[in-house]
Amino acid sequence: MGKHNPENAKVYTIPRAGREEVEGLLSRLEAWERSPRAQSLREALARAGVTTAWLVGGAVRDLALGRPEPPDLDLALPGGADRVASELARLGRGTAFPLDEGRGVWRVALGGGVTVDLAPLRAPTLVEDLAGRDFTVNAMAWELGGARGLVDPLGGLRDMAEGWLRLCGPSALEQDPARVLRAYRFAVGLGLGLDPALVRALAHAAPGLARVAPERIRTELFACLGLPGGSRGLRLMAAHGVLEVLFPFVRGWRGFDQGDYHAHDLWEHALRTAEEAERLAEGEPWMPRPDRLREHLAEELEEGVTRRALLVLAAYLHDLAKPECASLDGSRRRFTGHETRGGHLLRGVLAGLRAGRRARGAAQRAVAAHLRLFQLSRQSPPTERARLRYLRDLRAETPEAVLLSVADERATGPAPPAREAVERTAAEVLGLYWRKRDQQEIPPLLRGRDLVELGVPPGPEVGRLLRTVAEAEARGEVATRNEALALVRREWEKARLPP
Repeated sequence: MGKHNPENAKVYTIPRAGREEVEGLLSRLEAWERSPRAQSLREALARAGVTTAWLVGGAVRDLALGRPEPPDLDLALPGGADRVASELARLGRGTAFPLDEGRGVWRVALGGGVTVDLAPLRAPTLVEDLAGRDFTVNAMAWELGGARGLVDPLGGLRDMAEGWLRLCGPSALEQDPARVLRAYRFAVGLGLGLDPALVRALAHAAPGLARVAPERIRTELFACLGLPGGSRGLRLMAAHGVLEVLFPFVRGWRGFDQGDYHAHDLWEHALRTAEEAERLAEGEPWMPRPDRLREHLAEELEEGVTRRALLVLAAYLHDLAKPECASLDGSRRRFTGHETRGGHLLRGVLAGLRAGRRARGAAQRAVAAHLRLFQLSRQSPPTERARLRYLRDLRAETPEAVLLSVADERATGPAPPAREAVERTAAEVLGLYWRKRDQQEIPPLLRGRDLVELGVPPGPEVGRLLRTVAEAEARGEVATRNEALALVRREWEKARLPP
């Protein structure tokens, strides 16, 4: 069967029911060993006089699963990495440079966006190195230039075959609390169940997320939410107390009464809205151009933040201002202005996660408008002017705002009263949006006449101020018509002040 590793004999003595699956995973790694990339790695090792090195990390996992060879490979070496990096760069006509001089890590950038990171072992032996990693599915190595093949002391291959995500050791989450979020990303992305011991460890380690840098939280959170099934990650985080650490304000959502229109409390409604938004993002038969929708949602607003992932998070947090805006009108609960206030609050939440201006503006715009489609649906039918005004205000976030409104309605309970009307209006607005976008006719936030009504005299100053608004919108500094008007007022006042 190829190269077996004596350090990992237990992998090959698993119950017969799982033997075939494990052997299938192993055969894919053996096939990769014959690939041009593996051959070039072995040749670079030989030229540098290194007899043994190991492919480690996610590449081993993904190759075993039959996924395409990842563009980022990690190589562990028993000694220094500089000579191997230089030889690999020479062979592949790439560039080698130190990535972390303190740890002796080198990177080789090859053609086609492929990179190879080379590093000395993190521990005295390979087995100890692997034992210090996060999850068993990421703690496998494939030996290059030797005879052992797979090195899998913790049974990661078996865990993949059996569908479990397990920790490498009891202190893995304490060593790096960001691994808590990474667990959900791997569970969703690999379709794995959480080992019961891991579930207990996640709940115990969740408070440690408060010490993790916001940038790392953002990276892991959006990586999970951008995956197909990312809302499952939210469900799991909710069950293990993670969401209450990331967003402390949700602690009051359990049992929060939303009034007669809703069958669920705010806690459940938020999760269901995220799940519905994710389903809608795949496209449904009633939607015009679902292919265009999927393409639109795949756009990255900034590195690691797609429109789809942002939609799922915005759907979960779309009602975050309801507790603040709650009031009683006789016996009826009202939440006047919660959509606008919620948009502002969400912008602040994303700023705390160090999200960029464009992502912050997009989320604010969609949440602030999440009741407008419902209001449009009550017209019979909505006028062309009303729909164009919706497009003008939502701009590129029109699809997200539409999906959020439909998801919100669906998540009210088992028989959403306005679902048919909202979906019909959603189809009309989406169809109009794609047509106007193709014709490059999306109305601007402001026109010249709006500035004249503010007191700006017709002439060059109107054009300058409109360009200022367009540039601020592109940077994510303004997201709504009211914000654009406020910017014009400020700029116009500055222009009128004496030098």
